[in-house]
Amino acid sequence: MVGSKPASGNSAPARQPSLWVPLRYFVTAQAAFVTALLWAPWQVDNLLDFYYQGNGLAFTHLLTLGWITMTVMGASFQLVPVALETTLWSERLAGWQYWIMLLGVALMVSHFWIGHHHGVAIGAGLVLIAITLFLINMGRTLWQLPRWDIIGRHVAAALVYLASTVVMGNLMALDKMFDFLGGQVLRTIHAHAHLAGIGWVTMMIFGASYKLIPMFSLSELRNERPAYWEFWLLNVGLVGLYLTLLMESVWATLFAILIAAAVGLFLWNMREVLRTRRRPRLDWGLRHSLSAMITLIFLTILGLWLATGWVLSDEFAARLAFGYGALALLGWISVTIIGMMYKIIPFLVWHHRYSDLVGLRPVPAATQLLGESTPRLEFWLLHAGIAMTVVGVIFTCGPLVQVGTLVLAAAGLAFAVAVCRIYRHLVPRLTPLPEAQTAGA
Repeated sequence: MVGSKPASGNSAPARQPSLWVPLRYFVTAQAAFVTALLWAPWQVDNLLDFYYQGNGLAFTHLLTLGWITMTVMGASFQLVPVALETTLWSERLAGWQYWIMLLGVALMVSHFWIGHHHGVAIGAGLVLIAITLFLINMGRTLWQLPRWDIIGRHVAAALVYLASTVVMGNLMALDKMFDFLGGQVLRTIHAHAHLAGIGWVTMMIFGASYKLIPMFSLSELRNERPAYWEFWLLNVGLVGLYLTLLMESVWATLFAILIAAAVGLFLWNMREVLRTRRRPRLDWGLRHSLSAMITLIFLTILGLWLATGWVLSDEFAARLAFGYGALALLGWISVTIIGMMYKIIPFLVWHHRYSDLVGLRPVPAATQLLGESTPRLEFWLLHAGIAMTVVGVIFTCGPLVQVGTLVLAAAGLAFAVAVCRIYRHLVPRLTPLPEAQTAGA
């Protein structure tokens, strides 16, 4: 990611944006994530209650918009130009978008919490403006591509689904005031959640993984054909699932099977990449990614079960759906993001702080910026907390949810310590250089 190859043809060479373009998104997203985990122990009663409530929606949107979408936006500004050998169209637009997105998310979360629907609609409108700016910026960036590979296709598809998700979210916010969707709240929110979780986030994760996992593990994606099959199966399955969820059709199971097949192909590709890696030891970034992929297997099985409708009762189906959503947000998406942040942020900070000093004075290695003990503690606390919380939510066990959310809060604090340890290297007086020079990258 430090260097970038010239694009083929007459295109300009790829160039990384300024460190501060993605970093402001990362810091804000990480603050939202830690806040959500610290908030969770105080919301046990709401977590055990019906999930379509103001407090639950505030918590969910703090995770989905404040943590996940903010992170993916920041990562897109950094990784898409380098991975696809192009240049970010406008750093200034990315800066304006950040402040609009921040205000929109703050308004949505706070007004969901107090139950003020007009405030939610205003916040959703600001988020729509911010995402429109993001789509313009990324669209113009992708327009410069010298060629379309499997990564570019995933990114472009994810952007289309993001646009669809935010339009639907705004319609849902307006429906709270004008009631024009016919009262079909649950089927609409289920379709909306899958459009965001699979179409926007998972599609982007799959595309990024085809670049980042081989890069981080010193391997390569030798056969792209299964990846193209995965791409088309995921798209067909998602569009079909979205429509059948809206219509409450029995055909939802068929499209869920197509999505499961796409997931299987993705995991097979990642298995082949990791099997042929030249870096034998998995660091904590890759361990998080591998753990998230294992969770994705269980998540897919759970999704297939829900799609069949073979559940004992409607009440248990609702609890199972809530646990499914929690596992998706925390066990699959959040763990994946943390793993990638443990690889991306040290590299960016090292490049900004130390790359010009190599050969002139001693510098630490990029891998030393994170350390070992804190991410190890965060890893085990996070996974224990996720397991207890999800099981407690599904089986309506208040004490288990209480303990699980407390463990998650401890994991959030450990994560905050881990990333702050990296960020402190941006302040020269806080990071004395070592006596002996160490390899920089």
